[in-house]
Amino acid sequence: MDHSTVEKFETLFLALADKTRLRLLALMAGGEVPVGFLADQLGESQPKISRHLAYLRSAGLVSTRRDGKRIYYDIDARMDESVNVVLDATLRTMATRQVDERRQLLYPNGMESTVRENEENDTFTESYMTDWKPNELEIYLL
Repeated sequence: MDHSTVEKFETLFLALADKTRLRLLALMAGGEVPVGFLADQLGESQPKISRHLAYLRSAGLVSTRRDGKRIYYDIDARMDESVNVVLDATLRTMATRQVDERRQLLYPNGMESTVRENEENDTFTESYMTDWKPNELEIYLL
């Protein structure tokens, strides 16, 4: 592995080493969002969020677009492919874990126990309870 590849991964892992930056990246996984939205979603001050976004931007993970007074942030599509693979795997794992945690809160005894015994012929309920996988919108809303 050459020196530049090691530096790219070092930069990536340093950026991912902070929970606020991880959460920001997860919120941007669905597309570009304004900084105010990010601050509101995380319940943090806009200056704090802006500092984390500046860090992500200098790491080459985030790009910006200005529209009037608003600045929109998005995951930079121009990043190195190997870095993109690691970032994508990280964000997918985070989204899956969040969905699993929410499912556990909603159905503490497991999905199967929620199917009511008197609705044996309700194929939608049975199918939904056993084959459920999050779609892109559900992941984005996490």
